[in-house]
Amino acid sequence: MRYLTLEETAVFHGHLGPFLIIGYRAGEVARRILKPKDEHDLEATIFLPLRTPYTCIVDGIQCSTKCTLGKLNITVIDNGGNEDNIVIEFKCKRNGKSLKLRIKGSVIKKLNSFKSISEGANWVKTLPIEEVLEVIVAPT
Repeated sequence: MRYLTLEETAVFHGHLGPFLIIGYRAGEVARRILKPKDEHDLEATIFLPLRTPYTCIVDGIQCSTKCTLGKLNITVIDNGGNEDNIVIEFKCKRNGKSLKLRIKGSVIKKLNSFKSISEGANWVKTLPIEEVLEVIVAPT
């Protein structure tokens, strides 16, 4: 199954920003761990502040997982504006396994300190994924 590249994701979204990259990479992690069999096998639920730039995470997840609003296999929930507790849950329908990730608060703080989107994007692209996301619940 072919997924969009990060470059194609940036075209879809309109630019390459740090939160788009984080969402994209979170989706890659979910695919690698949960191994969905097709575009209907994975579900995503994202808990985040319903405002930019945080909602850019959603576009990244859609492009890297094929979880989309049109297929109703993605849900976005307002977490009350808490930017320090952005959580992404993935579930594989076929086997019931789930993965729950949280974006590290230190990453959010650092991204909010950059003067430009491109500075933040360049920084977050260089980080190992373990420095960006923490696993809260791993599949057993």
